Amino acid sequence: MLTDMMAKEELHSLLEGGIGDAFVSALLTFGGELGRDEKGYYLLVTTQDDLVALAFAQYVKDGYSYAVEVGMIQPPDKRRNKIYSVEVRGRRALELLSDLGKVKLLNGAVVSMDNGVKSRISSHKDAAEYVIAAYLSVGSISRAGKGVRVTFSFEIEDYADAFAALLLHYGIALNKSEKAGKYFLSTRSAQIISDLFALVGASKCALAMQDKIITSEVKNNIRRAELLNAANLDKAMIAAVKQYNDVKYLQSRKRLALLPPELRVVAEARLKNPDLSLEALRQSLPENISKSGLYHRFEKIAEIVRRMKEEEE
Repeated sequence: MLTDMMAKEELHSLLEGGIGDAFVSALLTFGGELGRDEKGYYLLVTTQDDLVALAFAQYVKDGYSYAVEVGMIQPPDKRRNKIYSVEVRGRRALELLSDLGKVKLLNGAVVSMDNGVKSRISSHKDAAEYVIAAYLSVGSISRAGKGVRVTFSFEIEDYADAFAALLLHYGIALNKSEKAGKYFLSTRSAQIISDLFALVGASKCALAMQDKIITSEVKNNIRRAELLNAANLDKAMIAAVKQYNDVKYLQSRKRLALLPPELRVVAEARLKNPDLSLEALRQSLPENISKSGLYHRFEKIAEIVRRMKEEEE
């Protein structure tokens, strides 16, 4: 079964060649903070994923010749995940944000900001990078009954709506919910989860969900066959009981011996074998008769019984 660890391992493997602008745009949207103190502007990125922090630090070094260190904070509660941070200061922080379309500058000062989800997405590749960053920032996989649930959690409703619209553009529809002031996009559909990971190029995760779909379909087909067989057995049993009761009625009225020979032989066979299916009863007869032929003989017996009961009334 697909797990959160399996998903993150494959997504990390897709980042081994480095991260692009779309990835960083998502990272800043879901884990970035632009601030200003006595030293000037600073950009702070925080994440619980150390590999994402290292990838961002390398992105800054390669693109802006600015070496940054990855800091680590251990929460007081040891059960909580460590927080990794990367801080970019001054001109390079603003230059990075400007290049990504996150801010507009005038004379070195920020005059407007855009933290929206659509920043820097102009191709399928960009969308894939953006979704990977979103999953590694605010996504998770958890058990849900016999399957799994993929969930993205957001602090801001507009971000949830914009991200849902982005995925919907690629045919991936997630359910939106709200709890305790947070907003969630989630799905338990194995097909949608498979499509989501196929979008970002995580083929192992996508195939794992396809295996589950196929396994479920096989199990459902087996179950349907079992139910159909059970229904057929029930029908066969009901028919056998009806035939037996008709023959017993004729026997009680001393009419069994008066039946035509071809009807009497099947009636007597049913008396001796009240539980046999029609096919099994056919095979027990000495004469060669088809299943439909045997059925029609019992229909004739049923018609005789019906007329007799009407006369008795």
